[in-house]
Amino acid sequence: MTPNNILSIKIETAVKITAALIGLIGFLSVAKYINVIYSSLFMLLFPFSLYLEYKKGAHPQRWLLNLAALAVIIFSFLRLDSKDLVTPTVEGLLMLICVKFLEEKKFRDYMQIYAISLFLLAGSALLSIDIAFSVYFMSLVFLLPAAIVLLTYYSQEPDLELAKGTVVKIVSKSLLIPLIAMPLTLFFFITLPRTSHPLFDFLNRGEKAKTGFTDNVKLGGISGIQEDATAIFRAHMDKVDDRLLYWRGIVLDYFDGASWTQSGEGSSGEYQLGITGRKITQTLYLEPYENIYIFALDKPYSIALKDLKKHGDLTFTTPKTIDRRIRYEAVSVMSDAITEENINKENYLQLPENISPEIVKLSKETASKAESETQIPIAILNFLSRGNYKYSLQNLPITKTPLEDFLFKHKYGNCEYFASAMAVMLRAAGIPARLVGGYRGGYYNDMGKYYLVPQKNAHVWVEAYVNNNWIRLDPTPAPIEGFVSQRELGMLFKIRLTIDLINYYWNIAVINYDFEKQISLFNKIRMGIKKPALNLSVDREMLVRYFIGLVAAAITIFAGYAFLSGRRYPEARLIKMFQGRMESCGYRREESQGLEEFAESVKDEKLKEAALKFVKEFERIYYRDRKFTKEEIKRLKAAIKGLKSGTKNA
Repeated sequence: MTPNNILSIKIETAVKITAALIGLIGFLSVAKYINVIYSSLFMLLFPFSLYLEYKKGAHPQRWLLNLAALAVIIFSFLRLDSKDLVTPTVEGLLMLICVKFLEEKKFRDYMQIYAISLFLLAGSALLSIDIAFSVYFMSLVFLLPAAIVLLTYYSQEPDLELAKGTVVKIVSKSLLIPLIAMPLTLFFFITLPRTSHPLFDFLNRGEKAKTGFTDNVKLGGISGIQEDATAIFRAHMDKVDDRLLYWRGIVLDYFDGASWTQSGEGSSGEYQLGITGRKITQTLYLEPYENIYIFALDKPYSIALKDLKKHGDLTFTTPKTIDRRIRYEAVSVMSDAITEENINKENYLQLPENISPEIVKLSKETASKAESETQIPIAILNFLSRGNYKYSLQNLPITKTPLEDFLFKHKYGNCEYFASAMAVMLRAAGIPARLVGGYRGGYYNDMGKYYLVPQKNAHVWVEAYVNNNWIRLDPTPAPIEGFVSQRELGMLFKIRLTIDLINYYWNIAVINYDFEKQISLFNKIRMGIKKPALNLSVDREMLVRYFIGLVAAAITIFAGYAFLSGRRYPEARLIKMFQGRMESCGYRREESQGLEEFAESVKDEKLKEAALKFVKEFERIYYRDRKFTKEEIKRLKAAIKGLKSGTKNA
């Protein structure tokens, strides 16, 4: 490679690099939603295609690749399901883009790669419009115009070589297109009328939780959830004592020896909440998890959500499964008890027909140690939480008699075993009891003022009926991993909370930007215009400060750009100096004239000879597509200064 070519790049190479980046962005936008098989295939075929391009190896026959593409389309069509049309389509598109990368590419092939990448991004939007989507979207918005401009050059002259500075100039000019479009896009986003539902709500199903609560709790059944760190919901509210963070979801009252379910004959609905309890308002953002239960703090008595059904046991359900991210307001009372009269005690004293006599014996022996009937729940609670039983998620006793094996053989288990054991022992001792399923704890984000509750915080606890009150009792030993306070978290988790904060604000500002928020924004603007005296001096001063800062930043950027452009591309300054010198000698260059044509038109032979000498030296350097050296610039400037005319011409 000669020194003159060190700073040049082939247009074909530039096109291949941009196409690879665009295809990679398309893949990354859908990677977390598709089957691992398809992700693995892409990660194998994509690098292989780059290797073929780099080594200029033989590409597979186009007819064979066309056959593969047809097979992908047919297979994707056969996999379409009315419950999920998007995922099979996205996976099929991903395989098609792999086929395109393996081909020996022409203009249309590159355009097809760009189009498929856009379709992949659109597919990811149908699955979840999260903050990651915005990053991929912005990347393509800025990359595609530059890619198309470079591809246009390539289609005209595939062997063209450009100076790296020229490539940078092409790319930077292409970026002006999205930069100009961005303010207009933001304006339309804010002002265009919309329905009462969020703008993207019909698309934004979110990433489905891997698992979720069902109508039953099987012993050992939620241990998988408790190892899942993905978020189930976020609750915007004031911070409370960690010991009060019980998020209510389900109440279960029937036990068959291995599973808890709802009998439908439980609470009468005639309950009263203590008026002395502290009321807490929450705004919750619940992720899709394919079930109907709504979660809220402690004792929720009011939840604002359309078509929500309220049950007598302080649980709430939706008419359809939650398959998209939803937002709702909840008001809860931090109370020690739920007062309820005239319950169906027989229902809450139900025991399996084949219950072990050993469990009944143990229950009565433990209850006999209590000083009174009201102290029986405390006696059983202490027996389980302070005795020889340990908390574990590993090797759980999943047998035909799981509760008996937990109490007398293994003596370890997760919250389901502890809560089930306590509820059964209470019932065997004559105390009505039921299980409550939901989540325990959460991580408070001080910057966003909300709790992040992950799936792994899934939990079940017990409510015992004593003196017409349902009392919460949690026999699961503490501390439990996942319920630790934020003070005990490491730096990596704090970084994760910061990233989650960005997602949280993205969901509030963009995903949940609906008609109500639009009207609220317009009202604030209107009130600000009509009533400037309403304590707006600080905001106005801040606005002026920001405006001045933006203007100063814009001036600095443009001045810096002009300065750097002048330094990076001195040829423009040299031509300007040459033309100015020639004008001082009486010769003005027309816009249609080339440099040599202009020099040849000079009648003064001495000046003509000097001008041609400068032009040829300038073109010798310029048309080799390399930077001007300092010595060359100095020499050309000296040649310009030496341009003199004996006789001026009009």
